[in-house]
Amino acid sequence: MMNQFIKHNLLLPLLILPILISNGARTVTQADATYAPYQVVNGGFETGDQTGWTRYGLWKGESGMQAFDTSLVTSGTYFSSYPYNKTGTYCMGITSASVTWSQSEERMGYLRSSNFTLGGTGWISFKLGGGKNTEFAYMSVRKTSDNTEVARFGNRFFNNTSRATTVYGSSISNAEAFLFPYYFNLSTVTTLGTGLYILLCDTAGYNWSILSADAFVTYYATAPSPGTDDLATNIVPSILHVGNGGQTYLTQLNGSLSEWTNVDNIWKTDSGYCRSDNGGDAALGSLRSSAFTITPTYDHIRMGWGGRLMADKQIFISVKEVGSNIEMLRILRRADKSSYSDGARQNAMIDLTFLNGTGKEYYLEISDNTTDGWGLNTADSVRFITDSDWSAVVTPYPGDQVTYLWSGASDSYHTTGMADAFPGTTLTSTQEATSYGTDFLNDTASYCSTLGGATMATDGKWTALANAYATLSSTAKDYFVNAGTTDTSIVQARDRYVFLIGKYTALHDNNFMTSSTGTVYHATVNGGATLENPGNMSGVLIIIIGVTLLAAVSYVSIRKKRNQN
Repeated sequence: MMNQFIKHNLLLPLLILPILISNGARTVTQADATYAPYQVVNGGFETGDQTGWTRYGLWKGESGMQAFDTSLVTSGTYFSSYPYNKTGTYCMGITSASVTWSQSEERMGYLRSSNFTLGGTGWISFKLGGGKNTEFAYMSVRKTSDNTEVARFGNRFFNNTSRATTVYGSSISNAEAFLFPYYFNLSTVTTLGTGLYILLCDTAGYNWSILSADAFVTYYATAPSPGTDDLATNIVPSILHVGNGGQTYLTQLNGSLSEWTNVDNIWKTDSGYCRSDNGGDAALGSLRSSAFTITPTYDHIRMGWGGRLMADKQIFISVKEVGSNIEMLRILRRADKSSYSDGARQNAMIDLTFLNGTGKEYYLEISDNTTDGWGLNTADSVRFITDSDWSAVVTPYPGDQVTYLWSGASDSYHTTGMADAFPGTTLTSTQEATSYGTDFLNDTASYCSTLGGATMATDGKWTALANAYATLSSTAKDYFVNAGTTDTSIVQARDRYVFLIGKYTALHDNNFMTSSTGTVYHATVNGGATLENPGNMSGVLIIIIGVTLLAAVSYVSIRKKRNQN
């Protein structure tokens, strides 16, 4: 028995080498993810919070009505027992200890990622759940330069338990918030090197207008090979007559849908007007106009509007900017129609003077996201009118003007609080360094576990890590050199770097982990290996040698005692 114990202890150094090398790395399921500029920060919410993400409101500036509450980052299940199918430990969920289901479903708003540069093969991947109707809950990919929306994706498998069972590998009885994997090649819609960001959008209340999300990977050095069901469908809006200018193409809705886009095929004509119940009250979706501009002569709209107007979080009209598709103005029922639910069209006067002279094109979306009684929108005679026509109605009947949500100042009709710009949050230097450290550990873990670090010099991984390190701010770089740094991911990343640069001569020519002034990190632990002398073995090897000698001494001592006996 003693000989067997000694034998195993002599083998111990060989067994612990891969463990020591890979210590601290979290599980990686997407192989080519690297740190910014190519990868969004905290794409899997694995920090346990929304680090790297920014929330924006939509509804009257009320914090209690803002979607994507920070508490929704979860490691649990939904509705007590159903699995999210998250990657890693955390994901963006739908409820929490402080946000109930009814509260979460009612809320609206946006969640913006950090910026990333489209690189590698151009492929991205992500997971989405929820989003019953993709008109109102979706993921948007936009340019950082001008907010142009290059792609939009919905969860096309909402509550598809058959698909969820296939993905999960075991029976799934509810897939409403189940996270389905999706892949898309963004280089088909924009060029490599373009600055982009991701925006999760929840734009209406109720009826599963809510998203769960996880596993955003925005860099693949090698193109993945997803199955057909894993491919995301780009549903970015197509607007009629863009570039033609003027408001010629805002055709009146007088019993005809000509020059309008019936997005979800729920709109139909009836007795000279249009209504959104092709499929009954349960039908959900939008009717989209052609492009138009606002001029001093025509900067007001008049229309007849009815339906379940009392449901103002679900029945509304949006004015959106062509290209970015950002909602510049949300039009709600008249103030005197707070309990209105009927198909008869009521006069609705809409003021668009704040968009006058921008030189940009816009379009309307008339939306229906309610399934209740009279759960529809009715509209007719949507047309531009002159200032004199406006005054002739609004002066004697001021109550005929609708109410608005927008980003400007409040007045008797306009309510502020709706975001129409998404600048994002600049990461602190600490967040930069921590994120890079985590991703360095991720990207080198598989090489270390197979003792194949030298191949990083030939397969491009080491160069990619160096390029990513070069994007860090000066202060962030200094964290990797400062001996007083205590953050676990930074310390483990630089110690692994010391080991790799010391063990593999193929990595010597790209000695990149330096401070902002070019100072290299001196490892003061486990033997004092330094980056200036990369031929030295790291402290890890010193430990192994020490353990080996200790085991050998123990073996000799025990044999000596046995011989004496």
